Amino acid sequence: MAIKNTKQSEIERKIELLKDMHNYILDMGDDLVYDIWIRDGVPDEPDDEIFEFIASNDDDWREVCELFGKLVKED
Repeated sequence: MAIKNTKQSEIERKIELLKDMHNYILDMGDDLVYDIWIRDGVPDEPDDEIFEFIASNDDDWREVCELFGKLVKED
């Protein structure tokens, strides 16, 4: 069971990071950046289920992190 708990803890950390990234994008106040974010990253008005889905899928997680990095770097 320790492996499951460790995996669940990792997913929970990723969810918190996703929420932080989403809030950072919102706080930027840049409509173009936000439009790209909700189109290619985290959908508009995400709920916990969406965050968990992204955090649980390694490919989606990696893509969202890469997109966040590109969007923030361009600012």
